[in-house]
Amino acid sequence: MDFRPIKTWSYPGALLDALTDTRRVVVDVQMPLPTGRQREAHALVEHMVDQLDHHLIARVREEASPAIVVVGGPTGAGKSTVVNALLGEDLTPSGVLRPTTKVPHLFHHPLDGAVLDVVARRASVHVTEAVPRGLAIVDSPDLDSVRGENREIAEDLVEASDLWLFVTTPTRYGDAVPWNALRKATDRGASVAIVLNRVTPDVAAQVRRELVARLAHERLEALPLFVVPEESEANIPRDVVGGLGRWLDTVAAASVDTIVERTLHGGIESLKEWLERLAEYMDDQAAAARDVRAEVRRCAARAEVADGEDWYLAIGRGPVESRWLQATAEHGPLFRVSNSVWVKRRSAREARDATYGEIRVDLLAAVEAAFAHAAASATDHMMASLNSTDDGVGPWLIAQRDPRDARVARERRAADAARRWLDACAAMAADLHDSAGGIAVVGGEGLAVTLASAAAGVEAAQAVLAVLLKDTATQAIASAREALATARRSVINKEALDMMKPTDLVSLGADASAKVRLRRAELRALL
Repeated sequence: MDFRPIKTWSYPGALLDALTDTRRVVVDVQMPLPTGRQREAHALVEHMVDQLDHHLIARVREEASPAIVVVGGPTGAGKSTVVNALLGEDLTPSGVLRPTTKVPHLFHHPLDGAVLDVVARRASVHVTEAVPRGLAIVDSPDLDSVRGENREIAEDLVEASDLWLFVTTPTRYGDAVPWNALRKATDRGASVAIVLNRVTPDVAAQVRRELVARLAHERLEALPLFVVPEESEANIPRDVVGGLGRWLDTVAAASVDTIVERTLHGGIESLKEWLERLAEYMDDQAAAARDVRAEVRRCAARAEVADGEDWYLAIGRGPVESRWLQATAEHGPLFRVSNSVWVKRRSAREARDATYGEIRVDLLAAVEAAFAHAAASATDHMMASLNSTDDGVGPWLIAQRDPRDARVARERRAADAARRWLDACAAMAADLHDSAGGIAVVGGEGLAVTLASAAAGVEAAQAVLAVLLKDTATQAIASAREALATARRSVINKEALDMMKPTDLVSLGADASAKVRLRRAELRALL
């Protein structure tokens, strides 16, 4: 066989950049939602990354590497024997023990040192002048080996090949595993030849006819077919495989400038199709994420109005209302706030401050409880609705949430929101144009607690506030109550955001698939 060095690319830089960018985009894709096609989607991503790493990027990056010819097939097909016959030397072991080839053997000419690295790393490399220039021959493990590692290596080698010699026998040519590999190789544009080995004269005509029919059924009738007769000797004489050797000579001579490029083009054409399919899977995921997020938001909105317009009245009942009734009762510390002489007494001021401190503690606890209840109610609405869906995305979303962690986060947010609201009430009270008189009577903290209690519907607090602020009390209560509703809404919305957090992925965005389609368009522009 007389092979010349393979062609070098005229645009390796742009193509390499495009493939590298494609890999970066593909490897970052996350598709966690159980849409019914997520397994196929994950398998596609894994396959694409494998192809990019072990064939496409590697082939462009190492453009001067010799063409990779993989001799592969099922167990006992005589692959090693065919390799030895093609090269005219016993370079690889053959025998009856299975599997004979446990590690791939790669043979290349001494002057072809830049063998494709992704192949050389997995093989036992041999340098021999028996191999023509521009060619690297790989004796592959069995595609159907009993050892899983061998099968994986064999499949990877077929994926990385530029030429594949599919060696089979009259008893193994119908096996499913090699045919699946054969389809993949032809789909990505690799050159393939069928070698029917160990054919005895009595079955030669029938087996050849059946194999040709099978090739036609698979739409692979254009593949060259070579028949190697059964030999009494352990090794096949070189002249017996002369037809196969001449075919390799012809392919190399006619395609020396295009053989690897053709394989690469086929691989990239497949990659384009995979990218479009990946984009469709991503669209499915994005649509599912959009629907489930919309449902969570609807549940949060329903929870916000579930307790009616007067929901805040529950805050003022119980301990808060009792404290105010005691404080404003006769002889209570807030009974005579309008008496200018009395309010200036030190003992009265100390009693008022202590009472306001107690009211503040109870009020803060009541607001926290109201916020936590609203958030928990929203979660109950969400979980009931999400569990009622049939597509599995709702239950999946619920399963991502740890109830204990969710409760801790909910209570912390409720406490923070309650404190911020009381601080906001203090700021509102201080900003009122006629608040100076009220502050002089009960202090800034006292005025803030009075305003907050009044906003929570405590009538006694509203009466005191009317004394302290006179005409501005009504507007102040409305503003504080609006701030209270806003704080409660924020707690509910954060509960919804926590529920939706597992879907907060770039890959689940509405336009995430556009990046994948952009990579496809870039490859189409190059090839």
